[in-house]
Amino acid sequence: MARSRWALALFVGTGLTLAADFSSQAIPMVLLGLPLERFTFALVGALKLVLGLPALAVGLRLAGLRFADVGLVTRDWRVDSLIGGSVAVLFAAVQFLIIIPNTGGAARSDIVVESARIGHSLSGVAGFAVLAWTGVLVEEILFRGLIFTSLRALFGGSKMALSVAVLLTVLAFATGHGYQGWAGVIDTGLYGGLLLTLLYVWRGRLTACIVAHACWNTLATVCIYFLY
Repeated sequence: MARSRWALALFVGTGLTLAADFSSQAIPMVLLGLPLERFTFALVGALKLVLGLPALAVGLRLAGLRFADVGLVTRDWRVDSLIGGSVAVLFAAVQFLIIIPNTGGAARSDIVVESARIGHSLSGVAGFAVLAWTGVLVEEILFRGLIFTSLRALFGGSKMALSVAVLLTVLAFATGHGYQGWAGVIDTGLYGGLLLTLLYVWRGRLTACIVAHACWNTLATVCIYFLY
């Protein structure tokens, strides 16, 4: 396939998905007048699915691909889910037992931001948990299925090209979480960027990445609420 086609798929698909992500937050806040808190996050997650999946489908279609072609399949889902869940639990344990307490704790930029978004009620935890699972599906198809796959095709099949594609995917994922400050950028770059991309390369499917991503978001939400 011509590189120009991969480039078009990358830019159009990413652009449409980012527009869908913006709209998923703007619709509840601007059109419905809802504050971005508590169960509003569940509505945001639902809208991300409704708006984001068609946007991603357009991008993939430009590359001649379907969702199944980038790993959204049910094959070996039990094993992949176990791997993904284990990765999330181990990372959460290291983060909340060792890293976060020794790098600022409640004063860390990402903890401050996420604690404020979750709020002080269980409804905030519930809303965030729904967003964790609905929004993650779109994010994984975007970053692993579209962005990484397109970059890998654009740069070729060498080991150096693979490394460059991984690095750019890490940077894209980390930049997308810039609102969490430098602590959030570094942590999301290492986990959501590097670790989950390597997990995708290893498994060749999205299931482990989706479960690892959603479980981490859920565990982080619960831990931040009860610990900070």
